[in-house]
Order: sequence, then structure tokens, then C-alpha cells
Amino acid sequence: MEAVGFIAGLFTLLTYVPQSVKTIKSRKTRDLSLITLILLTVSALLWVAYGLGKNLKSVWLTNSIVALLALSILIIKLQNKTSE
Repeated sequence: MEAVGFIAGLFTLLTYVPQSVKTIKSRKTRDLSLITLILLTVSALLWVAYGLGKNLKSVWLTNSIVALLALSILIIKLQNKTSE
């Protein structure tokens, strides 16, 4: 079952990669919702905590990467907000 978890996590992770790459390259975040980015970052971190608590490598590993991607976009969004 852990293999299914890794595959599901990988697909979830892949949904965030295009937006992350685009945002990191362009630094443009005007059309991205701040609240959505905060919720995404917090939820990914909570999944990491859950995965660690339950010793589910597929959960904590993939969500760690999602959290890093989401946090990267969130930081850029906040930087852009302060420079407006």
C-alpha cells in the first residue's frame, strides 16, 4: 500500500510544480491568492506532521516537497506585496 501512497503523493506534488517553476522564474504573483497560498502551506505542513507521527514515508516525504514549493511561492508573494 505504501507504493500507492507514493504514486498518489507524486501526482499531487506534480500538480504544484508548473506553478512553482513559473512563479519562481517570473516572480509574478499578482493573480495568486494570498489566503490560498497560506492554506496550502499550512495544510502541507500538517500532512508532514501527520505522516511523521504515523511513520508514513509517502505522506511526509511528498508533502515536505509540496510545503517547500508552496512556501517558496508564498515568500515571493509576500515580497511582492511589501514592494507594491
